Amino acid sequence: MKRFINQLTPFIMLGIAAVAFAFGLMIFVYLLLFGAAVGLILFGIAWIRNVLNTTPKKVSKKESGRIIDIKDWKEMR
Repeated sequence: MKRFINQLTPFIMLGIAAVAFAFGLMIFVYLLLFGAAVGLILFGIAWIRNVLNTTPKKVSKKESGRIIDIKDWKEMR
């Protein structure tokens, strides 16, 4: 009987490993699908908000200012 159990042990371990791998793969696929669905929903919301946004975009005015070049630094001293 002990010999039978010793011969059967690798097959039991292989079966447990196969079930664990299949279960892990199923969980991964469900998480991937769930993540894709949430991402698609968030993308759709952002796209709709972008399409419906009718407020004009602010045009930034160029501010008048002075660019100090290296020559100007020498003249300032």
